[in-house]
Amino acid sequence: MKAIQIVRTGDPDVLRPVEMDTPSPGPGEVLVKADAIGVNYFDTLIRTGRYRWMPKLPFVPGNEMSGRVEALGPGVRSLATGQRVFVAGYEIGNRGGLYAEYAAVPEAAAWPLPDALDAEEATTLTNYQLAWILLHHAARGIEPKTVVVHGASGGVGSALIDVARAAGATVIGVAGSAEKCAFVHARGAAHALDHRTEPIAERVLALTGGRGADIVFDHIAGRSLIESVKMAAPLGLVVSYAALGGMPDTDLFAAMRGNIEKSPAVRCFTMHTYDHMEKPRREAMRRVIELLTGGGTIRPAIAARFPLAEAHRAHSLIEQRSAMGKIVLKP
Repeated sequence: MKAIQIVRTGDPDVLRPVEMDTPSPGPGEVLVKADAIGVNYFDTLIRTGRYRWMPKLPFVPGNEMSGRVEALGPGVRSLATGQRVFVAGYEIGNRGGLYAEYAAVPEAAAWPLPDALDAEEATTLTNYQLAWILLHHAARGIEPKTVVVHGASGGVGSALIDVARAAGATVIGVAGSAEKCAFVHARGAAHALDHRTEPIAERVLALTGGRGADIVFDHIAGRSLIESVKMAAPLGLVVSYAALGGMPDTDLFAAMRGNIEKSPAVRCFTMHTYDHMEKPRREAMRRVIELLTGGGTIRPAIAARFPLAEAHRAHSLIEQRSAMGKIVLKP
């Protein structure tokens, strides 16, 4: 079978097409033939050697695959050959291996797909799973009347818009161009702010009558995290789930004390918290499958498609931060 492998970390060109043996499903496993493969930002962290949970090299990246069951291993009872499924990396220990034409995975890792969800849309399920957990778990106890989403035009950001709106929240999306802001509006955000030209904290406060946002989802950190604290509503929460911009350049606690009249909170979050929390992790996946197939009101945004052999182009597009929605590889 064809796959993409890295033997060293570096720029996108280290993603090399290789021929590998097609795996055989063992006891309790199914062999899945890929129809579409999801690409996400964390794949680029592994490729560049910046991921905290780095695998050993050589390594086949990929933790999102939709396809069909090609063969059953001994003891499989719940799936059938030809059945459409989605393979979630969280259910295979984030071991990667899904930038490939085939994958042998545990039966429980292959989620049956409703007909209403096509193969490309299904690659967004882990984005929606993360968005669901960010809103309903990481921000638990906060009533989401108004939510700010940084990076609202990306795969996770666009999923957060959908999940927050489904929960009844008014969404303010933050993006980095007029084109992206138009996309964010089209996804259903009540307001779309361009961080290149607008003072985001001031604009959020103005749009909310000075109150601020109940939840701010921030994947940037750096200076953005300090600004996110400023735009929080009374007893509001900033959920920091990545740090693309590095660490804050000023003291975070000092910034929180500087806004003490609102009693702000900050939660640092990673999905690795759920590595050994199977029940809530799988419940979130069930919820988002229902969300995406419940009447067709939410359609995931697909930004671009590349052949599997051109995974390096997909990574380049992610790092350019110009994509709007999910990037998909086609075997």
